[in-house]
Amino acid sequence: MLSNKQIDDLIRCPKMIIDASPKHGMAIDRKNSFVKRKNLSLRSTADDYNFDIFIRENTMLIENFSIGLLYKTEDKNFGKITLIRYNGEHGQNDWSRDRHYSAFHVHSITEDLLLQGIYEAKEITLTDKFSTFDSALNLFLKSVNVKNITEYFPHYEEQLCLFEGENNGKPTESDKK
Repeated sequence: MLSNKQIDDLIRCPKMIIDASPKHGMAIDRKNSFVKRKNLSLRSTADDYNFDIFIRENTMLIENFSIGLLYKTEDKNFGKITLIRYNGEHGQNDWSRDRHYSAFHVHSITEDLLLQGIYEAKEITLTDKFSTFDSALNLFLKSVNVKNITEYFPHYEEQLCLFEGENNGKPTESDKK
């Protein structure tokens, strides 16, 4: 089982993109023509960890997007664990307890969730650290420490992050309150 420190280390470890589908741009989802998608395969630079990143963007509701990091475990019982996911607003109707569907938010996995047998990032933190798909993607790629971003995203903005010193884009304890 992963501890919170191990989860954080996996999120922050340096990674290189080794494959992208599609190679350039984004593809239209076969199931929903209003959604563009891209999948990335990554490998950590220091260890033999493998990851996937999924990127989904709704073309009709531009505030509706999802960008996530999956850790490919060696354990066949677990498979992939979603470590962190950045989401835009899901729509105007919000039936969630914490009202996160109508706000920009981050989903994270925790040691407690894993101990309960939950392998999906369910810990939810509302955020103001991104407000568009592009700002979320930029922050996400930086936060999960992707080193060769511009090879796959030539228009990636290497911008100074206002929250640079604040936990590298990941929600802090003060954000959760």
